[in-house]
Amino acid sequence: MSIAAVACSVTAAFSLGTSSASAQDVDRSESKTRYVGIDGDARPAVEGTPVTEWGKTASGESYSFTYRAGEEKPVNDKVAAAKCSIYISDVSFRGSGANAWFSWETSQVCSGSYGSQRIETQMWRSSWSGPRGYDVWHGTKSTTKSFIDYGWSVDCNDGGGTYTYYPVMKGFATGVGSSPTTRADNELRKNCGTNAP
Repeated sequence: MSIAAVACSVTAAFSLGTSSASAQDVDRSESKTRYVGIDGDARPAVEGTPVTEWGKTASGESYSFTYRAGEEKPVNDKVAAAKCSIYISDVSFRGSGANAWFSWETSQVCSGSYGSQRIETQMWRSSWSGPRGYDVWHGTKSTTKSFIDYGWSVDCNDGGGTYTYYPVMKGFATGVGSSPTTRADNELRKNCGTNAP
């Protein structure tokens, strides 16, 4: 399997190589990266990165909306019986040549009436006919915990052709359903081929 999932601690930052810090501890002049809570919780997200909230009302109506971490959420007149917020970090590129890989993180925090939750993710690439999967979908195990956070990586098929790459994710929660497919806020142009090695 060419993609690896690594469980991260609940307090891990999503910077993939930058030290963790709370929003109060980081001054914009000291660092380009600020961390803010997701959905009023203490879960860190990079300021300005999209967060998607999705859920179900007591009457069974599904809803979702996206906002940027650190900004005020849109006004939502729906009272959620259960809701989740998903976050996918920017993708980064590590190593070089035959030892190069993409890495990113995904997280989801859920509250209300849900059974268990899980995350699925996949690397996509550009093509003349639209986005295609660079690898197959991979997912976490289901958990009844309110928060899950995983780091992922997929190898670069060095020299296989130049395309644009970005990861996507979906969240799932029993009794609630699934989130919209959400993509990383950035993309990378690399010579990594049509399929993961």
